[in-house]
Amino acid sequence: MIGCRRLFGAPTWLVVILAIAGSMAAVYVALALWVRRAARRQNEAGIPTRGRGLLIGSFFGRRLFRKAWLRARMAVATRRRKQELAAKAGIRSAEEAVALLGSMKGVFMKVGQIVSFAHDALPEQAKGMLQGLQKDAPPMAFELVRRVIEEELGADLGAHFKNLEETPLAAASIGQVHRARLVDGADVVVKVQYPGVDTAIEADLVALERMGKVIAPFSPAFDAESVLAELRARIQDELDYRLEARSQALFCRLWEGHPLIRVPRVFPRHTTRRVLTSEHVRGFGYYDFLREADDGDKRTASATIHDFVFDSMFCHLVYNGDPHPGNYLFHEDGAVTFIDFGCVKRFTRESMDNIKTFFRAIIEGDRATHDRYVPILGLVRPGRDWDHDNMWNHWRYHLEPYISGDFEFTPDYLARGREVMAPRNTKDMNLPADLLFFTRITFGLNAIAQQLGSRGNFHKSARRHFYPDEDGVSALGLAGVELPDRFRRLPHLHPAGSLVAAVESEGTLPSWDAAT
Repeated sequence: MIGCRRLFGAPTWLVVILAIAGSMAAVYVALALWVRRAARRQNEAGIPTRGRGLLIGSFFGRRLFRKAWLRARMAVATRRRKQELAAKAGIRSAEEAVALLGSMKGVFMKVGQIVSFAHDALPEQAKGMLQGLQKDAPPMAFELVRRVIEEELGADLGAHFKNLEETPLAAASIGQVHRARLVDGADVVVKVQYPGVDTAIEADLVALERMGKVIAPFSPAFDAESVLAELRARIQDELDYRLEARSQALFCRLWEGHPLIRVPRVFPRHTTRRVLTSEHVRGFGYYDFLREADDGDKRTASATIHDFVFDSMFCHLVYNGDPHPGNYLFHEDGAVTFIDFGCVKRFTRESMDNIKTFFRAIIEGDRATHDRYVPILGLVRPGRDWDHDNMWNHWRYHLEPYISGDFEFTPDYLARGREVMAPRNTKDMNLPADLLFFTRITFGLNAIAQQLGSRGNFHKSARRHFYPDEDGVSALGLAGVELPDRFRRLPHLHPAGSLVAAVESEGTLPSWDAAT
């Protein structure tokens, strides 16, 4: 028998294993201590300023470890016990995500906001925790709010406001909102940007760009550089509240006089790069509205959101790209006030014509036109092969509510969306800049439509955009709401983008050179 070498009185193989295990444990402890130290390095607004990518990476690392451990435990558990274990794991991950993302603010918190209402597979308790990210993130101290306002507007707080409530109405990913009253008596809300959030967002974007470079060799079909450039441009726009105020004023003009779509007016003289002041509007929060409203008002509200989003995009060539419940206020008649315009995407008329042709081909079952426009839209990178059936099925899913007949947004439809968007089903596909924020409809607006009980013949409302000569009916029209002709016949009366061009040519939108 061959003898086994021994070291320190133990078999060599055991010593080697113990040494490796000890080294791994030491690395893990050192990494954990570094992450904890990084989490404590916060600026005056409580935002972690260093190691943000590592904080997120360590969160997902722990989540993957718990998921593996959960699978091991489930292998020997009863069906009931499996459900209990899965629910507990979801709640624990949600608790950790809320604590981490709420303190981090910035880009990663925005991701948490989407998951909070669009991921129906989460346990209800976990979703309830994540919903706090929509408007109840940890706020900054009022002394800091006062300092930012006084630095931005100049002079003492009392020179601008009769009063400003210390407790915020909402605290989200980039700033928090306080109710106030101007010295002239106007009731307003004041959004104040977190000091240092621009630095945090830049760090997040750099981390995402590094991640994109890492995954690029493994996903050659996906132009990560272009997508991240578009994401960077839109998110950096959100950091300048003057741009948001101008967009909000534009939408306010476009929808002025609509019976159910409402946009608060802005106060340019009380708005700067880091402070935005707009009209205070009373309304129900999303979850209060879900509890209190009857089914008819819920469906009307869903139709209101539908008309606002799709008429803005297809008729006005502007899209408000942040559709989550914290950005809506609901009213008893199904009216909706839209209150966040930081992330606005603009389309050229040419690009929108191409998108409409592509979507119309899917509605008509025209595979030849669909295949011809896939490379035109940049849905595949030049010279790459792609699965024609898979591409067709992918985009047909997105257009399914509008293809024909009655449709109801159901949890099953949303669940199929996760399967459609799974990496194994999108490996041949690219995501061009013009359609980057359109995908948020899948995870945002569809989830809201389902929760509001939206159902009807959406094909009819879609036809008004794809066949404007027919003078078709809007979603609100399908819900029985009478609209003034200028809204009811909007696609029929005006070429796409013409009203935006007219408003902007008037010179009435906020100009900070003039206002200051």
